Amino acid sequence: MRLGTIVVALLAACGSFAHADSKLPDQEYAPLKKKAPVYPHVSQFNGIEGYCIVEYTVTAQGTTQDVFPEACSPVGLFEGISVEAAKQFTYQPRITNGMPVHVAGVQNKFIFDLTGGGKRLDLGPDPIKFSFLKPSEQKGINKRLQSQDWKALKKYALTRKNRNHRMLYFAGYSELQMGNADAGYELMEQFVFHEDEETPFEYVTFSAVQRLATHYYQTQQSDKLIALDQQVDVWWFHLIEPRETNRIALMIADTYGMQGNITESDRRFAQIVDRARTEAAKADPFVAMARQALGQ
Repeated sequence: MRLGTIVVALLAACGSFAHADSKLPDQEYAPLKKKAPVYPHVSQFNGIEGYCIVEYTVTAQGTTQDVFPEACSPVGLFEGISVEAAKQFTYQPRITNGMPVHVAGVQNKFIFDLTGGGKRLDLGPDPIKFSFLKPSEQKGINKRLQSQDWKALKKYALTRKNRNHRMLYFAGYSELQMGNADAGYELMEQFVFHEDEETPFEYVTFSAVQRLATHYYQTQQSDKLIALDQQVDVWWFHLIEPRETNRIALMIADTYGMQGNITESDRRFAQIVDRARTEAAKADPFVAMARQALGQ
């Protein structure tokens, strides 16, 4: 374990000045530091157990990159915290022929298991489109959505935005429904790029990203779409909305290409193709478009 730490330090210090006669001994990658995510309070309170398998690349520096949820149950609850935990893992890197190398396809399974007695809630196979709203808030929103009273929904949301910044999304959605595009997208931006809180892994976040990404792409606001990509990892949501996630990822990949960043563009196209593991996923037309972009 100590050797791996020394290797990382040497690589950082020496950079590209290493000589052929200073090759390191070959070694396999191995974890140095792993920390489990905190059990989500809502899931714990409601007696929800499950697991999440995350997949990532262990880099030559011993960090993780391109982390995404490969398989989770129930879908829609544990992905975000599992991805964030895996991003903090550190490894001793794999050394091959004296040089550190990337290792793709590494997986880690987080198990969310409640101890002791109490009721266990079985949620079934359907994705959970969860957002952290109080029952009274959800009831108030649903009432106005069902009646399509957009002015009332906007007023309701804005009076509660300081207590729950998710309300900014619903205020923005109201503006869009009333034809006020600029005001609507601005409110959704305030939710996604909120200064005081991290962007949450919730379905309301995906809904905002879905609308903003499409708007930015259609209006050729490339810088904003790249900023959105850097703010929220769309791959959090690919188990909940696989086709829509591929569509958004495709727009992001194309935008990197239009900016001249072909390396990042091709990497994003490859992610779409590589992460389609089942026959049904491979049949997605957006996967076919990514494959075509790569010349496959």
